[in-house]
Amino acid sequence: MKFKSLVILSLVILSVFSLAYAYGPKFGSYLTNVNVQLIKISGTVSKITNAPALTVTIKTASGDKEVILGPAWLQIEDLKVGSKIEVESFVSLVTNVFKAVKVTVDGKEVLNLQNSSWNNIVRGGRRGFQNYQNCPCLNLKTN
Repeated sequence: MKFKSLVILSLVILSVFSLAYAYGPKFGSYLTNVNVQLIKISGTVSKITNAPALTVTIKTASGDKEVILGPAWLQIEDLKVGSKIEVESFVSLVTNVFKAVKVTVDGKEVLNLQNSSWNNIVRGGRRGFQNYQNCPCLNLKTN
């Protein structure tokens, strides 16, 4: 009896989290509904980490800045330690870290979520993954 109720409770919790992810706030609408000021950060990439998200440390004239570029699966071929980088980002109101909106590496734009079609995607769709290069989700077939 206790095991059965524990299984049902865990399924309900899993369902709630799945729905929260599927129908939760989207990145594009977050930028349009909240007064967020974009900050330009430019310098040289001094460190690249990929856990829990793709994060770079940028060496600037005013010191090192750490910026989250996107999810861990995001791959940017041109991004290497020593590359010249320019990032338009905002400071997250929740975590107080820089999050990238537009990224240019060595003069080449590699990521742009500012003019994203994220809001135009039907709920339950790919949630804006087409804005990321080399997204593993782009190869999935949907019915």
